[in-house]
Amino acid sequence: MEPDWSHWVHDQKTGEPIARVHVTGDAPFSSNLDGTGQSSITIVVNDADEPWTPEQVDAMFASNARMLVRWWGEHGGAHPDDFPMVAHKIESDDYDRDKGTVTVTAIDVNDFADWRLIDGVGADKNSTLTITNRSPAAAVSATYARMMQWNPDWYLPIDLLPDEAGSFSGSWVFWKGVLISDVLKEIKDRTGVEVYLEPYATSTGGVRFTQRVGAPINTGGVHINIDADENPIAGVHYRRDGVNQVTGVEGIGQGSGEDQQRRSSGGTIIIPIRDTRKTFPDMTGDPLQEAVDTYYGAHIDPAVQWDIGSFTIGDGWTPDMCVPGRVFLLEVHGDPRIPDGVHAVRVVAVSGGNGRQLKPEVQ
Repeated sequence: MEPDWSHWVHDQKTGEPIARVHVTGDAPFSSNLDGTGQSSITIVVNDADEPWTPEQVDAMFASNARMLVRWWGEHGGAHPDDFPMVAHKIESDDYDRDKGTVTVTAIDVNDFADWRLIDGVGADKNSTLTITNRSPAAAVSATYARMMQWNPDWYLPIDLLPDEAGSFSGSWVFWKGVLISDVLKEIKDRTGVEVYLEPYATSTGGVRFTQRVGAPINTGGVHINIDADENPIAGVHYRRDGVNQVTGVEGIGQGSGEDQQRRSSGGTIIIPIRDTRKTFPDMTGDPLQEAVDTYYGAHIDPAVQWDIGSFTIGDGWTPDMCVPGRVFLLEVHGDPRIPDGVHAVRVVAVSGGNGRQLKPEVQ
């Protein structure tokens, strides 16, 4: 059997497969390191041979209780040897009565972090999430553990990372209305890490998520000679961009007026002075300084930006080579603008449909 795309509905809490669905149209999807990926499928529900009932549609595409998984492989999906390109939480379905179709829309499973507080509704107002002297990855894992710890209704198929000592500490109290996503954002702002939930196939054909935490996330390289005949990419652009380059940063933190917390970072002067400000409204003290230092360090130099128009699946080039976190090692020689050598560019987002052409976004 030739490898191809397939679409399955899985249970959100367990990740186990429920049923394959057959789609009409292109079924667009995107996957992003920033957790904003989404996908949609359209299915015919008034098929003369096998019409759906309202109860079947409600059960199959139950909002927030089902996942829509896009598989690639030779086994028709929901198989340990196939590859789950994306696994998104089903959010809504839209019935078009004239066409007899239902369009299902799904979003990144990390959306749960934007809704869950650090404790359950009605909890003790002083309930506190405290993280002490952990590495950034361990701090992220502790935050996800908190998100899922209360009872089985809180559970999601997310693997927790091993505990690890480090320098990150923080404390968040329930009465302030802190969301899990607020905690994750503070960890990212202070340490410079990225956080991504990457789906993988289980031995039963289900889907679970690995926490990817890195500064930056790097899941391995793919060597591509962009002048070779078997080159899978097209539409290459190379740009140097100084729009966010700085010589210093004045960090504005919590408070107002003269009492507002401030921290600064600077010292590397390679251009005429371009000092600026950056606002971190919820931070004070050392956490504010960490966030300012992280921002400054990332913007000392102009950014070199590559754009890639397409990545074509085939001839040994598979979808798993073009997922968020993968690094393209682009070999270039004799180009009038791009320096000779191997240039590492990282996939931060990818989108596509039911064809063989993917659209990566790299940096």
